[in-house]
Amino acid sequence: MCSRWRTILVAACVAAVTLSSGEVYATEGCPIYLTISALARSLEEAPLVINWGPGCENPPDWIGLYTENPALNNASPVVKVLVNGEQSGQVISEVKFGRRKLPGGWSHAQVLQHIPKRKSKPICFDLYLTSYDQEGQLEYFDCLKIQPTWMFSKPGLGNVSLRELFLPGTHCSGCYQTRNNVGNAILKKIGFRQSLDVWSQLVFGVRYLDFSIGYYPSHNGTRNFWIMNEHFRVASVRPILQDIRRFVILSEETVFLDFRRFPLGFHNNPEQHEALLQLLEQELGDLVYRRQLSSDEESDAPMMDGESYNLTLGDMRREGKYILITYNHEASLNESTLVWKPWKKHSSAFLKHTELEEFMQNLFSQKHPDAPRNIGWSLHGVQGFQGSYNEEDATYLMPAERASIVNPKLMQLLGGPWSQRANAVLVDYFANTNLIDLAINTNHYKTLRNPANEAVVLDIQ
Repeated sequence: MCSRWRTILVAACVAAVTLSSGEVYATEGCPIYLTISALARSLEEAPLVINWGPGCENPPDWIGLYTENPALNNASPVVKVLVNGEQSGQVISEVKFGRRKLPGGWSHAQVLQHIPKRKSKPICFDLYLTSYDQEGQLEYFDCLKIQPTWMFSKPGLGNVSLRELFLPGTHCSGCYQTRNNVGNAILKKIGFRQSLDVWSQLVFGVRYLDFSIGYYPSHNGTRNFWIMNEHFRVASVRPILQDIRRFVILSEETVFLDFRRFPLGFHNNPEQHEALLQLLEQELGDLVYRRQLSSDEESDAPMMDGESYNLTLGDMRREGKYILITYNHEASLNESTLVWKPWKKHSSAFLKHTELEEFMQNLFSQKHPDAPRNIGWSLHGVQGFQGSYNEEDATYLMPAERASIVNPKLMQLLGGPWSQRANAVLVDYFANTNLIDLAINTNHYKTLRNPANEAVVLDIQ
């Protein structure tokens, strides 16, 4: 019988998978999943990574990767991995992600023409994984997938406070390659932190976005505010806000925006904060859940003290609001009801990857003096430049290299009971992890009375 905490990874001890043929396979299987390698010059060239585990008591005999739905034809796998009894592992395949559109009509170009259907199930790319035992019996089935409406599809989450939700997030969410910055050699080397744009992040299932903002005036005033990575300008803010707006309208999902740092042009310039808040008001204002500075005698709504983590998704949905903004500038909080106090931040950025486990042990066991207790908080599970220094050869790792080392360790540590205590978890190169599945299944677990009776169903197109 599988353990209680293995349940979180696979959503249920008995994982039932419905294929297009209508046949259901149920097994106490070893979880398998696909990720996208961070170690590539572009998303199109990024290899697919076959993962299994962690810590499977009964690992499969072999795992197959398919580019066609194996339930609909007898095609052979394009990659076959012999597990050889290993309880967990990952294999970088030769199959590239390529130029694939987001499935289910959720590509950026498609939603401008047709409204996609909101589906309660994940939607698969044409990239499938199956695992088999020594007798050739199917054990587990999964795919690389998007989950654009996972919150909307689980009404039970509406009663869970924000501080109790596991919110999958991205660190430096706007730090990725675009047509406008593709020629910037410095950004290519050290500036990018994600392989997918914000629209795709949200469609995959990310719900917590992290932004550092800089002010740098343009000649016509249309691109004054910029996404920053430290002191490097990466991309204009306005198009990203417009994508966020479009996504929440189409999906009715709740998205959290954390404006944490303002490293360029804001120091001793309060008017820049006023202008940024005006931009947020223009692009997102009617969708934002606001603070209430005073209570209306005729209203039952409680007074808010600037803290948002005791709210629920239901509180926001009942008002028809889908965005919550935290903003790390006290004077702005006094001036505007659009923004809320930032949540407590914990970061592994200055640690070596060998120190990550001890750091998280202190944090999640609440022995750490600053361990979060009954508050909203974020874990930035990343490694910074200094933390990657290798004294033996006096070298530093680049961002994608750091993420490829830290992400598997972080996911393994979160795969047990600590996932129940996590709140917002932010990573670099999130597509290199199973963070979305882990968060969704953890939240689902919290709403279940009898998780053993639940099934995982994939929408395979």
